[in-house]
This record gives sequence, structure tokens and C-alpha cells, in this order.
Amino acid sequence: MSHEPPYNKSPRPTAKVIRLLGVNDWSLNQVDAVAMRYVGTLTVWGHWMILALALIETLYRPYYGLPRFFAYLLLLLLLAGYNGYLHYRIRTKGVIAGTSLLALYVMDVAAISIAIALSTGFSHYFMHLFYYPVLAAFAVLFTSLRLNLVWVTVVSIVYVTISLTVGDGLDYEAREEKALLARVAVMFAIVWMVNMASRFERMRFGQAVDRERALDRERALDRERTELSQTLQRERIDLSQTIHDTVAQSVYMIGLGIDTARSLAGDANLELTSTLDELSRLSRSTVWELRHPVNMGGIYEGRELGRVLRSHASSFTNVTAVPAELTQTGVEPPLSIQTRSLLFSIAHNALTNAYRHADARKVSVELHFGGGSISDSRCRTMASGFPVTTQSAVTASRT
Repeated sequence: MSHEPPYNKSPRPTAKVIRLLGVNDWSLNQVDAVAMRYVGTLTVWGHWMILALALIETLYRPYYGLPRFFAYLLLLLLLAGYNGYLHYRIRTKGVIAGTSLLALYVMDVAAISIAIALSTGFSHYFMHLFYYPVLAAFAVLFTSLRLNLVWVTVVSIVYVTISLTVGDGLDYEAREEKALLARVAVMFAIVWMVNMASRFERMRFGQAVDRERALDRERALDRERTELSQTLQRERIDLSQTIHDTVAQSVYMIGLGIDTARSLAGDANLELTSTLDELSRLSRSTVWELRHPVNMGGIYEGRELGRVLRSHASSFTNVTAVPAELTQTGVEPPLSIQTRSLLFSIAHNALTNAYRHADARKVSVELHFGGGSISDSRCRTMASGFPVTTQSAVTASRT
């Protein structure tokens, strides 16, 4: 049985070249569709202006023969035809691919180089200037510095080759090699500066997009938390109503039955009487404990703390037969649901302790507001004629 080594698929040469150049997207669409359309629109309109200028230069006072004249016109027609096609695509389809713009830039460089070769070569005084907007536009669209350096290097090599081989070449006596070096240096400088500005703006745009996406995620989380909180509030309100309609009513009826049995039993059987009294007290205590989730529903419905506590104190009187009242001083500030529910639970526990352990004859709940906060909340009980404070020093701010 032969064991063949596993096949390792190596990257294709094109992928290696692209990775080396720093281009992550083979389609060369390094910007979104909206930005690509914007750049493409500016590019085609810029080409119309440059083509118009080149046509004027070609037609106005030509100093060359008909063959060269028709060659220039043919180059302009080819560029105008492809530029018109891109313009049509943008107007009708609304999108343009990066490869289409890349093809336009390659055609620009080829047409400019052919035009320089057809003319006097290096000695032509303005033809090389058309390289500069093409290099700048390429640097704006493609932000890979390596790709731009390769691009400008290829263009400069083409131009240097034409300058050295076409016509009389360079006049070293007139130091034209220094002028050629300066023109090439300007090419690299333009690409470097424009690419740096383009990368900086692209980074700022990316950061702005990231911030906006983070804000969108935060808003979505806030909406989810709000919806969850509202759902929980509705469920708690429904639960309080359900407890009131089912368990609380049943326990209350059981308590009434126990009280009725106690009155019918009389005092003949002390053990039975004591048991019924304990059951009656236990039923009242259970009904009172059930009033906590029932009356807590008012907190989740958005009612004020003082209003809910006043109703709760009234329920305490009805259930336990112990008089209870709420005394409120000051104006209640806006409080969160968590704060109101916490203070409500504190007051409820104080009333429960007063009923179970203080043998209270009267209960007074004091609620003091001042300075945008609850400065003091006390529950006082009157047991055997003496006042006793069962809960005190409760402080909460509006937040």
C-alpha cells in the first residue's frame, strides 16, 4: 500500500503578486459602491475636460503632417468612446467597477505615451503633463502604496524609454537629463502626496463608519433593553393582577372561613380556639404578604411612590385591623422604577415587622422629600402606648 504525500495547493502566482502589492480585493473595488460612483463621475467629467483641451491643442495651428494629425484624432476618439461608455454606465446603471476605471487609466497612459512617441519625444514641451492627472486619479482610487509605486514606476520607465529613443533623444549638452529626472521625480511626488491624502481620508471615513456602526449597535441594544424592560414590567403587572384575582382572593376567603369557625366555636374548647386564632393570624399574615406583589404592580404602572404607599397602608389596615397612615412632606421627585420598588419593599417589610413582632396598635409611615431626593423614611408603631421606630434612615436620590 503506497502512501502518497498530501497535495498542498500553493497560491497562484497572481495571488502572490496581489498580496505583495498590498491589494486585498482582486476586483480592485477598494471603496464602496457610492464612493466608486462618485469617483467614477468625477473621472469621466475630468476626462471630458482634458479631451476637449487635447482636441483644441490638436486642431489649433497644427505644425505637423496629416498622418500624425489623424493618429492624434484616432487616439482622442478611442479615449472619448470608452469614456462615453463609462459615462453611460454610470448614468443608466448607477454603478461602475474599479476594473473599468483601471482600464481607462491604462488607456490614458498608453495614449499619452503613443502621442509622445509620435511627436518629438522628450523635447515636446507639454505632452508629458497629461501623465500627472492620470497618476493622481489612480492614487485617489487605489490606496495601496505598493500598487501605486509599481504603477508610477512602470509609467516613468515607459516615459524615460520614449525620451531616450524617440527623435534626437536627450541633449546632454543642454542638461536635458536633469529635466527628465525632475519630471520623473514629480511623478513620484504626485503619487506619494495624493496617495497619502487619500489613505488619510479613507482612514477617517472608515473610523466614522465604525463609530456610526458602534452607535447603531448601541441603539439596537438600548431598544432591546427597553423592550425587555417593558415586557418584564407588563409581566409583573399581569402577575400582580393574577395573584390578586386567584391566590389572594382564595387565601382571603379561607381567612373569612377561619374567622367564622372561630365565632361559631366560642370559648368552650380552649385548644380549638387557640388553634383557630393562630390560623386566623397566619391567614392575615399570608394575605398581607400577598399584598406586596399585588400593590407593587402600581409601581410598574408608573404611579408615584407616595400614592402607592398610601394605598398599601390602607390595605394593611384592612387586612390586619391595625390602623396605618402615611405622612408625606415635600414634593416627590422623579424616581426610577428600581428606586421606587426598593423603597416600597422597605416600607412593606417595616409594616410586616410591626404586625408580626411589635403587637402594634397603630402604625405611621413617614415619607420626607427634600432637595430632589428622599431624605428620610420612617415607619413608627404604637405598641402598648409607647412609640417604637421599626425602620429609619432611608435615603435615595432621584437617580
